Amino acid sequence: PNAEQVIARTKCSAEKLLAWVKQDVPILRIEQNGKQIYTSLGSYKSVGDSCVASWMVPTTLIAGDATIYLLNDRDASVPYKFTVNVQMQCKLVKILSGSVKPLEHFSVIGEGFVPAEILETKGWIHELESNLGYSNLSKADQFTALNKRMSVDWAGVATGNFLLIEQGAKQWNVFVEDCGIQKEGLMLDFICPPDLTPGETTLTMNIRYNRVETVKSPPLKVIVQ
Repeated sequence: PNAEQVIARTKCSAEKLLAWVKQDVPILRIEQNGKQIYTSLGSYKSVGDSCVASWMVPTTLIAGDATIYLLNDRDASVPYKFTVNVQMQCKLVKILSGSVKPLEHFSVIGEGFVPAEILETKGWIHELESNLGYSNLSKADQFTALNKRMSVDWAGVATGNFLLIEQGAKQWNVFVEDCGIQKEGLMLDFICPPDLTPGETTLTMNIRYNRVETVKSPPLKVIVQ
């Protein structure tokens, strides 16, 4: 990408290989044991004369050595050797804002998130409008009603990032609102539950892949204001 142009692509789902080499978006070629695998750019952001980018590692790679080439308009970069670890890992690094506030958006920075579609809420909101008069509810009651309704269908989602918020005996599973990338790592946006109280709370990321609960991050303690 043009380093002088600030670009943020925040799609969670991988793009198709078709015609990538004709676009301004670079792709990644991974070589292992004589085989070549191409993978799409998940999201990237130009930062000065550098570029921070995220990629989805193909599931066909096996444990051991491999080599990466970055392709941009058919020109390959110098090779970069790395080691494939077949064990999925997930880690929460920090909260972008440093703390969270009830009913406000917050961004989690971490590693090991999986590409997933953002859940469309229009249908659920329409259903809640018909049954509960959703638009007449308070913001806190709207959050609670929508979260409970989404939870019913969330169990059927094959691949996704689940953020568990725990404070005392209370637990919330909150849903990804948006995604992107920062210098420190991948970024997922959430809305803080309305009934958290000031003090310490714990965040844990659970990764579901192909309908299997695959990995859980170590807990991250944050402050509720």
